[in-house]
Amino acid sequence: MKKFLLLVLLLAALSVIFILPNLEIKTVLTDTEEMNTLSSVDSNEISQSTIAEKTRYRKSAQLVLEELIEARDILESQSVDKWGDSKFKSALKNVSEGDELYRTGDYLESIEKYKDALDQLVSLKLRGKEIVQQTISESNKDIEKLDSELLIPKVSSSVDLASLIEPDNEDIKLLKKRAKNLPQLFNQIIQSRQLIESGNFYDAKNILTEASLIDPNRRQTELSLNELQRLIKEENFTRFMSQGFSALNKNDFSLAREVFNEALITYPNRSDVKEALVQLETRQTSFQISKKIAIAESEEREENWQKALEIYESALLQDSTLIDIQAKLINIRIRAQLDKNIQNFIYNPLTLSSESNYQSAKSLLLNAKRINNQGVKLKNQILKLSNIIEDSRKLFNINLLSDQKTEITIFKVGTIGLFEKYTMSLIPGEYIAQGRRSGFRDKRVEFVIEPSQTIKDITIICSEKI
Repeated sequence: MKKFLLLVLLLAALSVIFILPNLEIKTVLTDTEEMNTLSSVDSNEISQSTIAEKTRYRKSAQLVLEELIEARDILESQSVDKWGDSKFKSALKNVSEGDELYRTGDYLESIEKYKDALDQLVSLKLRGKEIVQQTISESNKDIEKLDSELLIPKVSSSVDLASLIEPDNEDIKLLKKRAKNLPQLFNQIIQSRQLIESGNFYDAKNILTEASLIDPNRRQTELSLNELQRLIKEENFTRFMSQGFSALNKNDFSLAREVFNEALITYPNRSDVKEALVQLETRQTSFQISKKIAIAESEEREENWQKALEIYESALLQDSTLIDIQAKLINIRIRAQLDKNIQNFIYNPLTLSSESNYQSAKSLLLNAKRINNQGVKLKNQILKLSNIIEDSRKLFNINLLSDQKTEITIFKVGTIGLFEKYTMSLIPGEYIAQGRRSGFRDKRVEFVIEPSQTIKDITIICSEKI
């Protein structure tokens, strides 16, 4: 047991000799040591109140020392020697001076030294927090800016120092992770800026997208991507508008409409797109009308009046304000109707067998001859119509054959009676001969007299008994 106590005392002695001197803040006297120190003084010279006062000061000094030791340990764990070494050493010097005063019993003076040292250490702790907050703020700003390669070591060193002060700070942990990617991120950012300056927006967008994956927390990358998207959108819009007007100038209205609509999709509220579409419709209508008028005028020259009329009327449906066309149509309609009527008689000459049609044809011929500046077509029509009118009243012979038992009647001519053969003259036209005989079914025969034909035989005999 005695050997064990001796071993403990020996270890305590070694601690006093080798460990305590390294702590810079020395351990103060114990109550017993102090009482022994006081007892060594003449009791007549020191009153009991003085002893009590010194005891109170000593205890106050020890309380301050406890705070000092705690602050010192915290600062040493934060590697204060790398960011506040001179102030830290100054504080420790005040502690040493306070210890000397404490040993000599100058407790009040030692307390002042200790408090000065504690204030210095507290100030250092606050400074450490300021460094961390400043690092968070400035490093985030530098990463957002990232316009110089010199910012990379600056951010890295600042974050490394802050991580020594507050290794568990989540913002610092994140910054430390981001700082490792700064070289790669910097290269992407610089490359994207160069591409943007050269107008290569699509490749710049791809590079910035990669940059956003390297550091998703960089707000400026997102803003740059948004701006780049705006530039791409504006570039597309400008290209669409340019292509649209180019197509419009070439009268390629389909392509112009397609690209203008693409521009409208890009910027639905842009007035210049809407104005371009209105201009497109106006130009297309004007072009179509001009084209129709050109075709109609060509039909006029060819004396195809009906076709010209249809085209002019189609143009008026697109633009009813075409005064010249409206005036022109008066004559066009007259000529178209005249042409139609003449052609009708030319294609159907037998209709002139009717007296009313015959008179109409004569009147039509007279009107046609009155037209000035007759074209080749009209002249030919006048000649043909004159011949048709003339031929329509020529008499052509036909032979009617029967059995002298059938009574023959020619509609529009009259009853001829019974005969075996009957020759008569008729003007060109369509006729119906009808035979009747008692006890037999009536017989009808339709025949046509053509101006060009020779004498023809028509047989009408009722032979079918009832």
